[in-house]
Amino acid sequence: MLDDRARILLKTLIERYIADGHPVGSRTLSRQSGLDLSPATVRNVMADLEEMGLITSPHTSAGRIPTPRGFRFFVDTLLVVEPLKVDEAEKLHDRLHPDEPQRVLSVAASLLSNLSHFAGVVMAPRRATMFRQVEFLRLSDRRVLLIIVAGDGSVQNRILSTHRDYSRDELVEAANYINAHFAGIEFDEVRRRLQSELASLRDDITALM
Repeated sequence: MLDDRARILLKTLIERYIADGHPVGSRTLSRQSGLDLSPATVRNVMADLEEMGLITSPHTSAGRIPTPRGFRFFVDTLLVVEPLKVDEAEKLHDRLHPDEPQRVLSVAASLLSNLSHFAGVVMAPRRATMFRQVEFLRLSDRRVLLIIVAGDGSVQNRILSTHRDYSRDELVEAANYINAHFAGIEFDEVRRRLQSELASLRDDITALM
């Protein structure tokens, strides 16, 4: 698709654009690419790259910037990633604290940002989570604090607005029922069973009316 000269110029342009965020001109590419090319020759190659949809010019008199397709080509073809040295890999492993799952994502994002000098975003794959325990705490009239504990020890809190006021005994009874029947079950299954029980209860009430 591209000859060596075009690859080097495209790689130089994208690296320069990543570094300062400004359109890159032919004179800059001529100086920094390491190729013995005149600015006119560089402009001709840039015109070819623009026809391929790899770069574009935001303004008539401006330099070029990479397009999404150009970035993809850079990542898939031109970007060279060197493997980490053994001691560097060990340091990263120690900082990730694999025995502390709650900190892994935040530390990984920080490491990624430090290594790349860009914002680091790390997302964990969605996986089934086990339900361990729930508790309801009355805050005020028609306001209840919901506390959910997952199987891995993580805790989530939600403030619920209810249609009526619930007593402390009612909330304790509801929590005891849920904990007794659903502890150790995946959250998706807990949701499915509760929805099924509520639907069955509505049908029973409708039949009695």
